[in-house]
Amino acid sequence: MQQVVWALADRDADALAALDTEGGDAGSEARAWVGTYGKAADGEVTADFLDEGSVRQEVVLHFGSPRRTQELTVRIGDDDTWGVVLDAPDPKPAER
Repeated sequence: MQQVVWALADRDADALAALDTEGGDAGSEARAWVGTYGKAADGEVTADFLDEGSVRQEVVLHFGSPRRTQELTVRIGDDDTWGVVLDAPDPKPAER
């Protein structure tokens, strides 16, 4: 998760796409994530790790400013390393 947040804060879509486990259009999805969460990742970011997490884990990222929340899945990829499933990000800020 730290690598995901660092890639977002650095606005580095290529680094984020390299963490993708699904093999689809990771570049496009990563650019969408950077556009949606890049600025927010400069501030405070916390994560809630749900479930047991031996092979797959749901994670909720909480961005402090602007206040946003995004759930994502991390899992072991084909090369036996952890990565992220880059689904489309939620573009709406969280309700206060």
